[in-house]
Amino acid sequence: MGSAPQTVVGGVYADMFFDLRERGRVMAFYMASASFGPILGPIISGFASTSYGWRWTFWIASMLAGCAWICLLFVPETFGPVLLRRHATGRGETVAKNTFNVVQIVKRPLAMLLFEPIITFTSIYIALAYGLVFFYFQAYPIIFEGVYGFDVQMTSLAFLPVGVGAASTSLAALYWDMTYDKAKKQNKPWRFGAELQRLPISCLGGVLLTASSFWLAWTSRAEVHWAVPIASGVVFGFGYQTIFVSLLTYVTDAYKIYSASALASSVFLRSILGALLPLAAKPMYGTLGVSWATSVVGFFSLACVPIPFVLLYKGEWVRERSKFCQQLMKQELPKESSDIERGIQG
Repeated sequence: MGSAPQTVVGGVYADMFFDLRERGRVMAFYMASASFGPILGPIISGFASTSYGWRWTFWIASMLAGCAWICLLFVPETFGPVLLRRHATGRGETVAKNTFNVVQIVKRPLAMLLFEPIITFTSIYIALAYGLVFFYFQAYPIIFEGVYGFDVQMTSLAFLPVGVGAASTSLAALYWDMTYDKAKKQNKPWRFGAELQRLPISCLGGVLLTASSFWLAWTSRAEVHWAVPIASGVVFGFGYQTIFVSLLTYVTDAYKIYSASALASSVFLRSILGALLPLAAKPMYGTLGVSWATSVVGFFSLACVPIPFVLLYKGEWVRERSKFCQQLMKQELPKESSDIERGIQG
């Protein structure tokens, strides 16, 4: 059930924010909160479990979930066709009954994941970045308790640099907004490309994500001060967050009102990887040791680095040859958009 907000938020923002710059900023704020949740979790649970017992970890999570649920009760509907139907019903007009095909609702995200190259590869990259966060939840105790003798509370504080790195992505996003606004005012042709609007930052993030893994791998030694491997968390947080924000915003821009289905594909894959990768941590570190076990995930990150570069230069070509994407963009989306415009004018 916790995946529901992550699934629909892209569609909500696509409904509410038509300007690319505004949508990019609100997506950045959303992703900051989505990223800080997993980062703050070990810190809160580390102190709560050692001070009050392990049950308080779940009590605190329940309290936060309850507060979020209360706020959710006051969030209005944003989906255009639903608003039009309500508006027509309020004026006494006859409205055709809207039926929801459960099979279609489930089928569309899976079809996107399997047959849309853009969704497939961005979902793989996002899933890897997301899975690495949870992988390090298992790896950090092994590294910092085993190599440096940290206790549970000190190990939980080791995640703070990851949060600092993730927060610093707002500066990169602000700089890119300024660059985009300048290009827009100068009417430069590149500003019309969906890929060039979002993907350059993810190219940088991919390189930094990979570098942070090898940094952590080969500095986590007793003869190296603990601050050196911990500092790699800043680079990891920046890389992880930029990949998340730029790729998810790119998908939202490309699929607009169908971005909820597109993001559902991403949530599906990253939830699986986020659950499986941590299970591999202890066997990997027990067999390979700290340096090589961490390097393995670094090599996986390295393999994904070309994804945003390829999409940056070939994304438009891929979309032009994607039957499912063209069906969405040329048939369904214009129809829904015209309906919304007629409803506003009426």
